[in-house]
Amino acid sequence: MADAYNARVDTKPHNALYERPAVRSMLPPLADLTILDAGCGSGWYAQRYLEDGAKRVVCVDASEKMAAAARLRLADRARVFIADLGQPLEFAADGEFDLVVSPLVLHYLADWLPTLREFHRVLIPDGLLVFSTHHPTMDFKLFNLPDYFDTSLIEDEWDSGKVTYYHHSLSAISAALAEAGFTIERLLEPQPVQAMQASHPELYDRLMHNPWFLVIRARRI
Repeated sequence: MADAYNARVDTKPHNALYERPAVRSMLPPLADLTILDAGCGSGWYAQRYLEDGAKRVVCVDASEKMAAAARLRLADRARVFIADLGQPLEFAADGEFDLVVSPLVLHYLADWLPTLREFHRVLIPDGLLVFSTHHPTMDFKLFNLPDYFDTSLIEDEWDSGKVTYYHHSLSAISAALAEAGFTIERLLEPQPVQAMQASHPELYDRLMHNPWFLVIRARRI
């Protein structure tokens, strides 16, 4: 489904007018930073990091097609690796990065702790992790889950194909971050940017009153 996803993601309102502005609002100034784009997709975020003055960007994605699309977009301005975020990040040294950004990726993992520990390892002391994920209450309500506090596998059908991901409670997210050595600095339940009201008024109204995603900025301690 990578080709279908890549063809739409840069203009899809949930991304372009909702998640991406929210994540970017949580980032520190990027000038001279070394950044790990953890779950880079086709490289949209990495391109913005470079435009905003990042010193070095390293991208990783589990999909060969996504990585190929990122290489095509970024050329030689960033390194792109194919790797599973559920496994050790063997390409990355201890303390290599100032910032790790993981947009809409972690909900594909049943167990966040090994991944968060790897993010902690590759970050400098006091480094930042910024990530977005599905809002726990959205998944709970939308899929009629029987137990909010259970880690539940969800099967969903998108325009581009069938996907599976996991519901994690906010308590579970907070506990995993703390156990991995992070403290939550900011938590954002985003609302869409004003431009969505004109282009997608029904979606705008829904997202203004129902959080769809969650963005967290956490600091390595």
